Amino acid sequence: MKYLSTLIAFLIIPGFISAQEIFHPADTNEDKKISSQEFDAYNKAWQKNQSWNNSSKNIQVDDVTRAGYLFSFGEDYYYDENETGTLQWKSKKAMITNSIGMNFVYIHPGTFIMGSPPDEPGRETDETRHVVTLTNGYFIQTTEITQGQWKEIMGNNPSVFNTCGDNCPVENITWNNVQSFIDKLNQKEGTDKYRLPTEAEWEYAARAGTTTAIPNGQMIETSCEYDSNMDEMGWYCGNADKTHPVAQKKPNKWWLFDMHGNVWEFCQDWYDSYPVDPVVNPVGPGSGPYRVLRGGSWRSPGANSSRSASRHNISSKSYYNNVGARLVYNVQNDQ
Repeated sequence: MKYLSTLIAFLIIPGFISAQEIFHPADTNEDKKISSQEFDAYNKAWQKNQSWNNSSKNIQVDDVTRAGYLFSFGEDYYYDENETGTLQWKSKKAMITNSIGMNFVYIHPGTFIMGSPPDEPGRETDETRHVVTLTNGYFIQTTEITQGQWKEIMGNNPSVFNTCGDNCPVENITWNNVQSFIDKLNQKEGTDKYRLPTEAEWEYAARAGTTTAIPNGQMIETSCEYDSNMDEMGWYCGNADKTHPVAQKKPNKWWLFDMHGNVWEFCQDWYDSYPVDPVVNPVGPGSGPYRVLRGGSWRSPGANSSRSASRHNISSKSYYNNVGARLVYNVQNDQ
Protein backbone atom coordinates (compact mmCIF):
# COMPACT_ATOMS: atom_id res chain seq x y z
CA MET A 1 0.00 0.00 0.00
CA LYS A 2 1.35 3.39 -0.97
CA TYR A 3 0.92 5.38 2.22
CA LEU A 4 2.65 8.38 0.71
CA SER A 5 -0.40 9.07 -1.46
CA THR A 6 -2.39 9.83 1.68
CA LEU A 7 0.13 12.28 3.10
CA ILE A 8 -0.57 15.97 2.54
CA ALA A 9 2.17 18.53 3.10
CA PHE A 10 0.71 21.24 5.31
CA LEU A 11 2.32 24.67 5.22
CA ILE A 12 2.57 27.13 8.09
CA ILE A 13 1.02 30.36 6.83
CA PRO A 14 1.54 33.18 9.35
CA GLY A 15 -1.59 35.22 9.86
CA PHE A 16 -3.63 32.98 7.59
CA ILE A 17 -7.37 33.52 7.86
CA SER A 18 -9.75 31.35 5.91
CA ALA A 19 -12.15 33.19 3.66
CA GLN A 20 -14.89 30.98 5.05
CA GLU A 21 -15.64 30.38 8.70
CA ILE A 22 -16.38 26.70 8.22
CA PHE A 23 -15.86 24.62 11.34
CA HIS A 24 -15.12 20.93 11.64
CA PRO A 25 -18.30 19.09 12.73
CA ALA A 26 -16.58 17.87 15.91
CA ASP A 27 -15.79 21.45 16.92
CA THR A 28 -19.13 22.03 18.64
CA ASN A 29 -18.13 25.27 20.38
CA GLU A 30 -16.62 26.61 17.15
CA ASP A 31 -13.33 27.83 18.61
CA LYS A 32 -11.15 26.36 15.81
CA LYS A 33 -9.79 23.69 18.17
CA ILE A 34 -10.98 20.18 18.93
CA SER A 35 -10.86 19.41 22.64
CA SER A 36 -10.57 15.96 24.19
CA GLN A 37 -14.24 16.12 25.20
CA GLU A 38 -15.31 17.06 21.68
CA PHE A 39 -13.23 14.31 20.12
CA ASP A 40 -14.45 11.69 22.59
CA ALA A 41 -18.09 12.56 21.88
CA TYR A 42 -17.52 12.53 18.12
CA ASN A 43 -15.60 9.26 18.27
CA LYS A 44 -18.31 7.57 20.35
CA ALA A 45 -20.98 8.70 17.90
CA TRP A 46 -18.96 7.19 15.06
CA GLN A 47 -18.50 3.91 16.95
CA LYS A 48 -22.26 3.72 17.48
CA ASN A 49 -22.92 4.56 13.81
CA GLN A 50 -24.88 7.64 14.79
CA SER A 51 -25.54 10.86 12.93
CA TRP A 52 -24.09 14.07 14.33
CA ASN A 53 -25.79 17.32 15.30
CA ASN A 54 -29.02 16.58 13.44
CA SER A 55 -27.15 15.72 10.25
CA SER A 56 -28.75 13.10 8.03
CA LYS A 57 -25.31 11.67 7.28
CA ASN A 58 -23.59 9.29 9.67
CA ILE A 59 -20.01 9.97 10.69
CA GLN A 60 -17.50 8.24 8.41
CA VAL A 61 -14.12 6.82 9.39
CA ASP A 62 -12.32 9.60 7.49
CA ASP A 63 -14.27 12.18 9.48
CA VAL A 64 -13.24 10.81 12.86
CA THR A 65 -9.66 10.24 11.67
CA ARG A 66 -9.33 13.89 10.71
CA ALA A 67 -10.89 14.98 14.00
CA GLY A 68 -8.35 12.85 15.88
CA TYR A 69 -5.55 14.29 13.78
CA LEU A 70 -6.55 17.88 14.60
CA PHE A 71 -7.03 17.02 18.27
CA SER A 72 -3.63 15.30 18.52
CA PHE A 73 -1.78 18.40 17.37
CA GLY A 74 -3.68 20.61 19.79
CA GLU A 75 -3.39 23.68 17.59
CA ASP A 76 -5.83 25.96 15.82
CA TYR A 77 -7.02 24.56 12.52
CA TYR A 78 -8.17 26.30 9.37
CA TYR A 79 -10.42 25.46 6.43
CA ASP A 80 -8.87 25.15 2.97
CA GLU A 81 -11.53 25.46 0.29
CA ASN A 82 -9.05 24.27 -2.35
CA GLU A 83 -8.97 20.78 -0.82
CA THR A 84 -11.70 18.16 -0.85
CA GLY A 85 -13.41 16.08 1.81
CA THR A 86 -11.91 15.86 5.27
CA LEU A 87 -8.57 17.23 4.05
CA GLN A 88 -10.16 20.67 3.94
CA TRP A 89 -9.47 21.03 7.66
CA LYS A 90 -5.76 21.51 8.35
CA SER A 91 -3.70 22.17 11.43
CA LYS A 92 -1.89 25.49 11.36
CA LYS A 93 1.13 23.91 12.98
CA ALA A 94 1.13 20.38 11.64
CA MET A 95 3.63 20.23 8.81
CA ILE A 96 5.98 22.35 6.79
CA THR A 97 7.50 21.74 3.39
CA ASN A 98 10.71 23.43 2.28
CA SER A 99 11.79 24.52 -1.19
CA ILE A 100 13.18 21.11 -2.18
CA GLY A 101 10.13 19.15 -1.05
CA MET A 102 11.29 17.92 2.35
CA ASN A 103 8.23 17.44 4.59
CA PHE A 104 8.48 17.94 8.34
CA VAL A 105 5.85 17.13 10.96
CA TYR A 106 5.61 18.97 14.27
CA ILE A 107 6.37 16.99 17.43
CA HIS A 108 4.99 18.42 20.66
CA PRO A 109 7.09 18.55 23.85
CA GLY A 110 6.57 15.69 26.27
CA THR A 111 7.92 13.11 28.69
CA PHE A 112 8.53 9.45 27.86
CA ILE A 113 10.45 6.40 29.01
CA MET A 114 13.52 5.94 26.83
CA GLY A 115 15.10 2.52 26.49
CA SER A 116 13.55 -0.93 26.70
CA PRO A 117 12.18 -3.19 29.45
CA PRO A 118 14.33 -6.16 30.49
CA ASP A 119 11.89 -8.66 28.97
CA GLU A 120 11.70 -7.09 25.49
CA PRO A 121 12.83 -9.66 22.89
CA GLY A 122 16.08 -8.63 21.23
CA ARG A 123 16.98 -6.15 23.95
CA GLU A 124 20.62 -5.09 24.33
CA THR A 125 22.38 -4.03 27.54
CA ASP A 126 22.81 -0.40 26.43
CA GLU A 127 19.05 0.27 26.50
CA THR A 128 18.69 1.17 30.19
CA ARG A 129 15.24 2.61 30.82
CA HIS A 130 15.12 6.19 32.09
CA VAL A 131 12.66 9.07 32.04
CA VAL A 132 13.30 11.79 29.46
CA THR A 133 11.53 15.14 29.23
CA LEU A 134 11.72 17.23 26.06
CA THR A 135 10.61 20.77 26.81
CA ASN A 136 10.78 22.09 23.25
CA GLY A 137 8.72 21.07 20.26
CA TYR A 138 10.46 20.41 16.96
CA PHE A 139 9.72 19.45 13.38
CA ILE A 140 11.15 16.15 12.14
CA GLN A 141 11.35 14.98 8.55
CA THR A 142 8.56 12.57 7.65
CA THR A 143 10.97 10.42 5.62
CA GLU A 144 14.66 9.78 5.35
CA ILE A 145 16.59 12.22 3.15
CA THR A 146 16.07 11.02 -0.40
CA GLN A 147 18.59 10.74 -3.20
CA GLY A 148 16.73 13.44 -5.10
CA GLN A 149 16.92 15.84 -2.17
CA TRP A 150 20.60 15.12 -1.68
CA LYS A 151 21.36 15.78 -5.34
CA GLU A 152 19.40 19.04 -5.20
CA ILE A 153 21.65 20.36 -2.43
CA MET A 154 24.99 18.62 -2.95
CA GLY A 155 24.99 18.17 -6.73
CA ASN A 156 25.95 14.49 -6.52
CA ASN A 157 24.55 11.13 -5.49
CA PRO A 158 26.92 8.94 -3.45
CA SER A 159 24.38 6.14 -3.02
CA VAL A 160 25.34 2.57 -3.86
CA PHE A 161 21.73 1.95 -4.87
CA ASN A 162 21.68 4.95 -7.20
CA THR A 163 19.42 3.20 -9.70
CA CYS A 164 16.71 2.84 -7.06
CA GLY A 165 15.43 6.33 -7.90
CA ASP A 166 15.16 9.83 -6.49
CA ASN A 167 12.61 8.72 -3.87
CA CYS A 168 14.93 6.16 -2.33
CA PRO A 169 16.93 7.11 0.75
CA VAL A 170 20.39 8.49 0.18
CA GLU A 171 23.01 6.17 1.70
CA ASN A 172 26.74 5.61 1.62
CA ILE A 173 27.20 8.93 3.43
CA THR A 174 29.15 9.85 6.56
CA TRP A 175 28.00 11.88 9.56
CA ASN A 176 30.37 14.60 8.36
CA ASN A 177 28.77 14.50 4.89
CA VAL A 178 25.39 15.11 6.49
CA GLN A 179 26.77 18.16 8.30
CA SER A 180 27.85 19.57 4.93
CA PHE A 181 24.38 18.86 3.55
CA ILE A 182 22.82 20.66 6.52
CA ASP A 183 25.09 23.68 6.09
CA LYS A 184 24.19 24.02 2.41
CA LEU A 185 20.49 23.44 3.06
CA ASN A 186 20.48 26.13 5.73
CA GLN A 187 22.18 28.52 3.31
CA LYS A 188 19.65 27.76 0.59
CA GLU A 189 16.69 28.22 2.92
CA GLY A 190 18.12 31.31 4.62
CA THR A 191 18.03 29.82 8.10
CA ASP A 192 20.16 28.03 10.69
CA LYS A 193 17.47 25.71 12.00
CA TYR A 194 18.09 22.44 10.14
CA ARG A 195 20.05 19.82 12.08
CA LEU A 196 20.13 16.14 12.99
CA PRO A 197 17.81 14.97 15.78
CA THR A 198 19.22 14.20 19.19
CA GLU A 199 18.98 10.55 20.13
CA ALA A 200 16.20 11.35 22.60
CA GLU A 201 14.25 13.32 19.97
CA TRP A 202 14.63 10.43 17.56
CA GLU A 203 13.28 7.79 19.94
CA TYR A 204 10.47 10.04 21.19
CA ALA A 205 9.33 10.58 17.60
CA ALA A 206 9.78 6.92 16.66
CA ARG A 207 7.67 5.72 19.57
CA ALA A 208 4.90 8.25 18.87
CA GLY A 209 3.46 7.67 22.31
CA THR A 210 3.86 3.88 22.32
CA THR A 211 5.81 1.65 24.71
CA THR A 212 6.04 -1.51 22.58
CA ALA A 213 9.05 -2.67 20.57
CA ILE A 214 7.70 -0.94 17.46
CA PRO A 215 4.69 1.37 17.23
CA ASN A 216 2.24 -1.27 15.99
CA GLY A 217 3.06 -3.86 18.65
CA GLN A 218 5.66 -6.33 19.84
CA MET A 219 8.00 -8.30 17.63
CA ILE A 220 7.27 -11.98 17.19
CA GLU A 221 10.58 -12.67 15.45
CA THR A 222 13.80 -10.82 16.26
CA SER A 223 15.88 -12.52 13.55
CA CYS A 224 15.44 -12.25 9.78
CA GLU A 225 12.41 -14.51 9.88
CA TYR A 226 9.14 -12.95 8.73
CA ASP A 227 7.52 -10.76 11.39
CA SER A 228 4.09 -9.41 10.47
CA ASN A 229 4.36 -6.30 12.64
CA MET A 230 7.81 -5.37 11.35
CA ASP A 231 6.78 -6.12 7.77
CA GLU A 232 3.98 -3.59 8.15
CA MET A 233 6.30 -0.85 9.43
CA GLY A 234 9.51 -1.11 7.44
CA TRP A 235 12.12 -2.79 5.25
CA TYR A 236 14.42 -5.18 7.11
CA CYS A 237 16.38 -8.35 6.41
CA GLY A 238 13.16 -10.39 6.47
CA ASN A 239 11.57 -8.60 3.51
CA ALA A 240 14.32 -6.73 1.66
CA ASP A 241 17.76 -7.18 0.13
CA LYS A 242 18.32 -3.50 -0.68
CA THR A 243 16.86 -0.07 0.02
CA HIS A 244 13.36 0.83 -1.13
CA PRO A 245 11.60 4.11 -1.95
CA VAL A 246 10.60 6.00 1.18
CA ALA A 247 7.04 6.03 2.53
CA GLN A 248 6.00 2.66 1.12
CA LYS A 249 5.32 1.17 4.53
CA LYS A 250 2.90 2.18 7.28
CA PRO A 251 3.72 5.42 9.14
CA ASN A 252 3.52 5.66 12.90
CA LYS A 253 0.64 7.65 14.34
CA TRP A 254 2.64 10.87 14.12
CA TRP A 255 2.97 10.32 10.34
CA LEU A 256 6.63 9.38 10.29
CA PHE A 257 7.68 6.80 7.70
CA ASP A 258 10.56 4.32 7.78
CA MET A 259 11.64 5.02 11.35
CA HIS A 260 12.09 1.26 11.48
CA GLY A 261 14.28 -0.23 8.77
CA ASN A 262 15.32 0.81 5.25
CA VAL A 263 18.50 2.67 6.36
CA TRP A 264 20.08 3.43 9.71
CA GLU A 265 19.73 7.10 10.63
CA PHE A 266 22.39 9.35 12.11
CA CYS A 267 21.69 11.28 15.32
CA GLN A 268 23.51 14.37 16.54
CA ASP A 269 24.81 12.73 19.74
CA TRP A 270 28.06 11.03 20.48
CA TYR A 271 27.35 7.47 21.61
CA ASP A 272 27.50 6.74 25.35
CA SER A 273 25.78 4.66 28.02
CA TYR A 274 22.45 5.93 29.32
CA PRO A 275 21.91 7.60 32.69
CA VAL A 276 19.65 5.99 35.26
CA ASP A 277 18.10 9.16 36.66
CA PRO A 278 15.53 11.31 34.81
CA VAL A 279 16.97 13.84 32.35
CA VAL A 280 15.70 16.93 30.55
CA ASN A 281 16.62 17.68 26.92
CA PRO A 282 19.63 15.30 26.81
CA VAL A 283 22.20 15.85 24.07
CA GLY A 284 24.72 13.13 24.89
CA PRO A 285 28.39 13.56 25.86
CA GLY A 286 30.53 16.42 24.61
CA SER A 287 32.83 14.17 22.62
CA GLY A 288 33.55 10.56 21.80
CA PRO A 289 34.77 8.15 19.12
CA TYR A 290 31.36 7.22 17.70
CA ARG A 291 28.07 8.84 16.69
CA VAL A 292 24.67 7.32 17.37
CA LEU A 293 22.74 5.40 14.71
CA ARG A 294 19.05 4.54 15.07
CA GLY A 295 16.27 2.65 13.34
CA GLY A 296 17.90 -0.42 11.83
CA SER A 297 18.12 -1.14 8.12
CA TRP A 298 17.44 -3.54 5.28
CA ARG A 299 20.69 -5.40 6.00
CA SER A 300 20.73 -5.39 9.81
CA PRO A 301 21.31 -8.87 11.26
CA GLY A 302 17.77 -9.10 12.60
CA ALA A 303 14.45 -7.34 13.06
CA ASN A 304 15.47 -6.55 16.64
CA SER A 305 17.81 -3.85 15.28
CA SER A 306 14.75 -1.91 14.13
CA ARG A 307 13.06 -1.71 17.52
CA SER A 308 12.32 1.80 18.81
CA ALA A 309 14.92 1.36 21.58
CA SER A 310 17.67 -0.28 19.51
CA ARG A 311 20.99 1.60 19.38
CA HIS A 312 24.06 1.38 17.19
CA ASN A 313 27.15 3.53 16.70
CA ILE A 314 29.53 4.52 13.93
CA SER A 315 32.54 6.74 13.30
CA SER A 316 31.81 10.20 11.91
CA LYS A 317 33.92 9.27 8.88
CA SER A 318 32.41 5.85 8.12
CA TYR A 319 29.88 5.16 5.38
CA TYR A 320 27.82 2.14 4.37
CA ASN A 321 25.06 1.32 1.89
CA ASN A 322 22.56 0.99 4.74
CA VAL A 323 23.22 4.27 6.55
CA GLY A 324 21.37 7.52 5.86
CA ALA A 325 19.68 10.29 7.81
CA ARG A 326 16.58 12.37 8.44
CA LEU A 327 16.62 15.96 9.66
CA VAL A 328 14.98 18.11 12.28
CA TYR A 329 13.85 21.70 11.84
CA ASN A 330 14.45 23.47 15.13
CA VAL A 331 11.73 25.81 16.45
CA GLN A 332 13.03 26.31 20.00
CA ASN A 333 13.65 30.00 19.43
CA ASP A 334 10.25 30.47 17.81
CA GLN A 335 8.20 29.55 20.88
